[in-house]
Amino acid sequence: MCSLPPYHLRHFTCDNTVAKGARWHTIKLQACPALTWNADADNHGRPQGEHEMELRGTLRDFSLEAILGLIRNGHKTGTLRLAVTTPVAMLRRVDLSFLGGEIASVQCGSLRGLDALREAAICVEGSFEFSVDSALSPQDETVPVAMEVALATIDEARNAMKSLGATLPAAGVAFSHAVPADDTIHISVEEFRLLAVTRDGMTLNDLIATNTAPTVDSMRIVRQLMERGLLVAGPAVPTVGQ
Repeated sequence: MCSLPPYHLRHFTCDNTVAKGARWHTIKLQACPALTWNADADNHGRPQGEHEMELRGTLRDFSLEAILGLIRNGHKTGTLRLAVTTPVAMLRRVDLSFLGGEIASVQCGSLRGLDALREAAICVEGSFEFSVDSALSPQDETVPVAMEVALATIDEARNAMKSLGATLPAAGVAFSHAVPADDTIHISVEEFRLLAVTRDGMTLNDLIATNTAPTVDSMRIVRQLMERGLLVAGPAVPTVGQ
């Protein structure tokens, strides 16, 4: 159980040294002003109950994995809300519900489950807030995600994003259709779907916004279409004032 005094603790950082086989960060009281635990307390300086607990901060100061670990170790039931920005400067709102510290569901717009989690994983800018909600129950409609699967998904998405960011053009570069050198080209269903809605002059951000897949998947599909010779990148689109 978490026992906190009736004021805001604003000094948390995570220590990456953990026990062998563990994936959770150890919390230390150090300078990290953006993260706060809020608790309403009684006259004796003790919290009135876990339903009064609230966690908030920024992703610059606290990683997504550390947040998940803190909620799981506290066996909390409630909702984690992320207001974040992707590496290509697109705003996202991600909601994760928890039941007894375990992930009960994840939603980001039309994305659900692991797809929504992959969208959250690539974001390093933004804020988060966790509110305990006793109304959530096992009878609520949920799509549970095992914590080990969640952590592996986060790692995979970040590694993929790093690789894609190094090979794709900048977000302001316009794409156009191209005629491949080979007479016959085999493409996947996901490649066909994105190619079908692509118009000459669209930028990477346009293609991501048009596609229904997570950002990292949309970027992967764009790279595959470029490798197949079906899309070609042009010069960067000048911004206003240039």
